[in-house]
Amino acid sequence: MSGNIGHMSTPGAGWLRPRDFYTLAAVTAGAKTTPMSAKHAGKIVAISGGASGIGQAIVRRLAREGARVAIADVADCAQTVELVRQAGGEASGFVIDISSWEQVCGFADQVRARYGVALIAVHCAALQFMSAFDELSSEQWRATHEVNVLGGFHLAKAFLPAMKAERWGRIVMVASSSFFAPPPRMTHYIASKGALLGLVRGLAAEVGEFGITVNALAPGLTRTSKAIAGVPQAHFDEVRNRQSIKRSGEPQDQAAAISFMVSDDAGFMSGQTMLVDGGEGHV
Repeated sequence: MSGNIGHMSTPGAGWLRPRDFYTLAAVTAGAKTTPMSAKHAGKIVAISGGASGIGQAIVRRLAREGARVAIADVADCAQTVELVRQAGGEASGFVIDISSWEQVCGFADQVRARYGVALIAVHCAALQFMSAFDELSSEQWRATHEVNVLGGFHLAKAFLPAMKAERWGRIVMVASSSFFAPPPRMTHYIASKGALLGLVRGLAAEVGEFGITVNALAPGLTRTSKAIAGVPQAHFDEVRNRQSIKRSGEPQDQAAAISFMVSDDAGFMSGQTMLVDGGEGHV
């Protein structure tokens, strides 16, 4: 692949700077060296959007279960990497724009150079904001789809060749329960998540013969730090009352589902959407 991050030392569009790479491993003095579980031991994971929220919980869960995790995010991943290190795991972070094919190719090159072949890819990065449809600009619509849809396409396309060569792989796109119960003022976001479900179904039909599964996770309302800061408690209460399970969803709930979806145990599930929302909706 082109765009090796190791050669990207000049600031500017499409380039990664040395300060944009973070890594801390369990070999740091005083850190624990044994993960809590060996469920994903030996596996290498590439994930977009792991700097915070659900993505951070996924990184921490998979690393705790023995995987080495490479994070692609426009935000600083240092906090996530440090939390992984404290738990005895290993992760690296790269500040990149996943809507850029050149940067994603560079990310894939560096992951391979540092860890080896990544056979698990999780697309969790997302651009989300509220706006009435008649107030949306073309630029806002395009920006939403470039991160949410094009980013997922780039991640899958960059790591798929190695999965085919190894005849094993797991690709998961993080969608949203809002596709099944759409709220107002989020048409752009819902449309992008619906596109991810189409990507999952179509790609699953193409790559199953190589031992590769492609699935989607659709989280319900989740108590991430951003949601807690931006969503009124009354809305959390309203959603909880509609759920079969009478508590608010936590990032760890989504991470647990991902842990299954990328495991050998999920080898006969592909082209599916797993709705993890406490029973609020049904697929």
